[in-house]
Amino acid sequence: MNIEKYTELCRQERQGKSFAFLAERCPTSDEAPYRIRPVENPAADETCVLVLPGGGSNRADIRGCNGILKKVHDFVAKNFQNADQIRVCVAVCEFGENHCAKTARRELYYEGFSSSLAEELRQSLPQPDREETFDPAYIRDIFNIAVLPRISSDDGNRRLPQNQALQNIRRLNIVAHCHGGYVAMQMEKLMTEKMEMLGYSADEQKKLKSQLLVLSYNPDCPKGLSKLYFVGIESSKDRHNEYYNYFREWLLMAPKDFGICYLPKKWGRTFLCAQVDKAGVEHNPPRELTEIDPDEWFKNRGRNPQTGERELGEHDFMAFEPAANMSRGAKKLQRFANNILKNAVKNSLAQKGEKFIPLPKIQSLVSLSPRDKCEFARAAIIGFRLEQQLLRTDLQKIDNYANWRRSIPTVSLD
Repeated sequence: MNIEKYTELCRQERQGKSFAFLAERCPTSDEAPYRIRPVENPAADETCVLVLPGGGSNRADIRGCNGILKKVHDFVAKNFQNADQIRVCVAVCEFGENHCAKTARRELYYEGFSSSLAEELRQSLPQPDREETFDPAYIRDIFNIAVLPRISSDDGNRRLPQNQALQNIRRLNIVAHCHGGYVAMQMEKLMTEKMEMLGYSADEQKKLKSQLLVLSYNPDCPKGLSKLYFVGIESSKDRHNEYYNYFREWLLMAPKDFGICYLPKKWGRTFLCAQVDKAGVEHNPPRELTEIDPDEWFKNRGRNPQTGERELGEHDFMAFEPAANMSRGAKKLQRFANNILKNAVKNSLAQKGEKFIPLPKIQSLVSLSPRDKCEFARAAIIGFRLEQQLLRTDLQKIDNYANWRRSIPTVSLD
């Protein structure tokens, strides 16, 4: 069915509530002029790369979903001879009339350090908005399609044998951007709720979660609290998110030209480049400020106004293909992120027979060559040194800076 017609049917069925469904790339046809179509639910034992796009709105952004899906689909097709064995899908989400996405993300941050603040925020919304903001139907849709069949049978009423569930979960890899990281963490909460109901032990739950890779670009969520195999790919200059940990706020407060660093699990298992845009770092001259017509900027956003070459902003960064303005650090970050996805999918394809093969450790996941291993070690050392500098900084100054930064009015396009 044509994806726009399918979206309209979902809209009529939900009557203002949020919803989500999966879509995939397909050949051009009258039914799919833009090469995207709704897809049947992937099988529980199927190798799948699920894309959770950032942003979202009251109306489904099919064009945006198609753009990010194409990037991931083409990457998989280019790097795997048996790409036909890998399902690549995007979650097309419509927030409906009552989902307040920014408030939902804020509540998830609050849950990590103040349950009273989280409850106060929940109570601040009118009743019609409360359920759809903090327990939205669209996230349950994605969970029920992509995760629930991998840990249960009989329509979610019976648990699977541990080894089978581990293999199923390991065959699922998530690529997320911005709000997509929040969606992944909310799916984790649903996963916990369901596994407890099905009788999985605490150790079984922990092991299952650790095998679900989430490769998340500039995630807007407290990723350090996740028990999933969550890997953040970020720019230290990205100012999009309202809340960061002390490390990120410290880097924004006093920018440093460190190239690339790696931060361990307590900071969210994060790879950071100092800056995506090469202007002003790595001995490059700063970008010249010129007056730009707003209409022209919006029309050609993502392109250099002088050369027409594709460029990336700090929050827009995703891997796969280079852009003209990328710093050397961003290119290394791109290589690491690409390696992570390649190795994770290879591991998914290796799950055959009765033998479960765990996801490799981060130093192996990020590497395809001895050079990569050396680059990772260097990034980890830089991260450790930066962390030691942070620990010698007055945290009150960082708090003051963070509060000031959040007070500045901003305009967001996602």
